[in-house]
Amino acid sequence: MATRSHAPLIRLARFKVEELQKQMAEIDRARAALQDQIDRLEESVPEEQAIATESREGYVAYGSYARSVIKRKENLRASQEEVDAQAGELRGRLETAFAELKKYELLEERRLARIEESVRAEEQSEMDEIAARIRSGAH
Repeated sequence: MATRSHAPLIRLARFKVEELQKQMAEIDRARAALQDQIDRLEESVPEEQAIATESREGYVAYGSYARSVIKRKENLRASQEEVDAQAGELRGRLETAFAELKKYELLEERRLARIEESVRAEEQSEMDEIAARIRSGAH
């Protein structure tokens, strides 16, 4: 009753999990980069407001700057939402891949346990046979 090893399936499933984890790390980096850009935009506003109050031209130009900052933040937030949607979809695929990997690992554990039990039973049978011969030889 030799069953085949699940090692190739485990390797494939592990590879899939690792690839999905790499993709998730890339998404996390993209999310952090977008947040960093938003933070820098928000930090620049007070500086630009201070400069705008120094002259009439600056004051007039600030309105245009403020609108561009608002539009840029909207675009960045839309990008964040897209990245978050990708992360959610990828997280689902990663959970499925982890479950598949665990399933194959459990199947392999059970297969190895059955083999070990079979070997133990065979060894016990041999020991019983030796003991029976010794007893029959002693009588």
